Amino acid sequence: MENNKVWPQRIVTLLLTAYFVLGYIPINHFNVARGVFYTLGLPGEDKIPFLIPFILGYCLVYGSFLIIYFAAPNWDVFKKAAWGYFWVTTVHYVIFLIFPVKMIWRPEIVNPNTFFEYLTWFFFWVDKPYNCFPSLHVAYPTFAAVFSYRFLPRVFLVNVALAFLTAFSVVVIKQHYILDAFGGAAIATLIGVLIPQFSSFRRPACRQAGSRNPVL
Repeated sequence: MENNKVWPQRIVTLLLTAYFVLGYIPINHFNVARGVFYTLGLPGEDKIPFLIPFILGYCLVYGSFLIIYFAAPNWDVFKKAAWGYFWVTTVHYVIFLIFPVKMIWRPEIVNPNTFFEYLTWFFFWVDKPYNCFPSLHVAYPTFAAVFSYRFLPRVFLVNVALAFLTAFSVVVIKQHYILDAFGGAAIATLIGVLIPQFSSFRRPACRQAGSRNPVL
């Protein structure tokens, strides 16, 4: 990325991080306090085993941020990605408040002993089983995949893999229902198409002196 754009990129990244932390956690605890919630479990979904090692896949959501951060070749590309992340987050916040969903099948981690248990215990402690639908965890890497398809094709397949692995992980660690994952992916895909609008960053070519036709 151009040197003169490094600081704007860092500042916007910090602002987006603050928007996430200062928005997600208070909404999460607000939904816990009001005690009103819905469930979206599909028939038989409660039989899906709890696979604690996939907490690592759950953490991969942060990888999609880093990929976009470092792969964006210039400020214009990064700015469009930042707007996309902002709207993905905002739409999810609104739905969390209007339609609070609780994951009722998440087990309690008591007396953790292994690395995976400690890591899962930490995330479960920070993130209460609310703010489930749609899955913001799935939405972020999905948006990264949709965005990179047009603007960062060299990292497209990596982001697709992260999106699928994250979606699988949030279900098998009982952090989200299957419908949560689909909901997050759908919203992120829609925003990924609408926000950047897959338009070119190049300005229209100017008419050359003495030319009757525009340069194509």
